[in-house]
Amino acid sequence: MADLTRWTLNRHIAASLLTITAAMAMTPEAKAADETCFKTPTPIMSLGFGSRYEADSKTRSAIDEDSDAAVTKALKPIDQFIQNLAKVVSKAQKEKDVATRRAYQRCVVDSIYSWAKADALNEMRTFNAKLSVPSRVGGLAIVYAEARDQVPGLHDRERIIEKWLQKRAQETVQFFETEATKGAARNNLRAWASMAVGEVGVLNRDRGLVEWSILSNYTMIANAAPDGSLPLEMNRQRHALHYQLHAMTPLVTSIARLCEAGYGKGGADLAKLMTMARFSVAAVKDPGIVQKINGKSQTVKPGLKNNLSSIAWLEPYVSLTNDLEMTNEFSSLRPLSNSKLGGNQTALYEGRRISCTITAQN
Repeated sequence: MADLTRWTLNRHIAASLLTITAAMAMTPEAKAADETCFKTPTPIMSLGFGSRYEADSKTRSAIDEDSDAAVTKALKPIDQFIQNLAKVVSKAQKEKDVATRRAYQRCVVDSIYSWAKADALNEMRTFNAKLSVPSRVGGLAIVYAEARDQVPGLHDRERIIEKWLQKRAQETVQFFETEATKGAARNNLRAWASMAVGEVGVLNRDRGLVEWSILSNYTMIANAAPDGSLPLEMNRQRHALHYQLHAMTPLVTSIARLCEAGYGKGGADLAKLMTMARFSVAAVKDPGIVQKINGKSQTVKPGLKNNLSSIAWLEPYVSLTNDLEMTNEFSSLRPLSNSKLGGNQTALYEGRRISCTITAQN
């Protein structure tokens, strides 16, 4: 019995020593990454779901509650993944210690790499899945861009990520050019696709993808009404203002990031973009402005404070336009954040001026 007790004790001691040795053997970067990261979810390979809206809703404004819940459930793992990545990006932005900041940035790269090497999101089985995935690809591309080239030794992983994003972006272009309905090809869904494709184009220096994004942005702005409203979104009855904001979010962000990358105005008539931004903010403060257009009371609660995520695009907007009047509208509400735009937009853009001078050579 004594021998058995000694054997058991020695085994526990040996196991403890192995654990201690392994911990000591970890590089500072690996140890910091382990302490600062989250558990990467299993890559989502395939999606297939129907519409959020009732089948007979021609304006896609009457929500089917059961279908809406099913869509939200299917997309939740991806959206949670992007939210977690955006939180890590925001932590990295605030971190002054270089090792810890790099650990956060490595977390982002390693997590997205696990999805890239699995070729995640490679099977969109339904029309509505194909409509929904571009905004998620855009969110992943933006958080990746914020961590890219920041940590030595990750270039092999980064190349795999960029190749994966390239495939998803090319599929997005193919879908919107050949399968998307006339409405989807011109409304907020096109704006989200444009942001994703443009971001991936910048990452890969793919001028074809960038040009598709620029043309998409140009078309969105050209189709806006003189007052700054988007006619296709105004047709969405009680959800019109919601979708106006849902379109402005990627549209403004895409233009700002394309300008910052050196591709000129990114398809933007900046004067008209300012009209669209001011209309959107005025309507959030008083949704009755939209009700006068389409005759329907709006689901959006009045007031900027009630819609912080939906107006986070104002940060890249003022960096792009230097619209001081608009800055005064929301400065007291900072920080503004939206996970699909890379997290804390105030940290990314406050105090910065983005030039729309053409500098990109590719």
